[in-house]
Amino acid sequence: MEDSEENLNEAPAIPKLRKNRMESLGPALFAVTALLCSVGSFMAGGYLSLGREGIAELVEATTNNNLDATVKPTHEWIELEKTIYQLDRREDAKYVLAKFTIRAPIDKAEEVRRRLPELEFALQTYIRELSSRELQGAMGLYNLRNACLFRARRILGRDAVDDILIGELLVE
Repeated sequence: MEDSEENLNEAPAIPKLRKNRMESLGPALFAVTALLCSVGSFMAGGYLSLGREGIAELVEATTNNNLDATVKPTHEWIELEKTIYQLDRREDAKYVLAKFTIRAPIDKAEEVRRRLPELEFALQTYIRELSSRELQGAMGLYNLRNACLFRARRILGRDAVDDILIGELLVE
């Protein structure tokens, strides 16, 4: 009778086989979760880069087996000349060598090329007013790009400039 009372007070032992299954289930669930997250982020990145219209065109082209429709360029990259700017109008002034590239829709590219001197003058005026401290680090580059994009859209038109890239930026 004492043996039966002891058995009731003890917790039942988990068989080794069941414990091993639980231990191996954790990494498997992690791998499946990581796979689903990577597929989801890949699809979300595709949606963000192509947009709704781009995905519709891609689906239409693949259903019609017309892959040439996705190859047609919709934008043109227009490079501005490398320019040297003087920062900090002092005796110990620093110099900046910068090269910008503009992304414009194909139908607006000729108008953008025609008005490039205006944009170059505006960028020149803006960059010459900067201090060398404002160009330091990733935040400085980010602010420079946004300020140049703002000026480009203001001069050339909001629908004429989609993006502006800083191809080279060397600060003495």
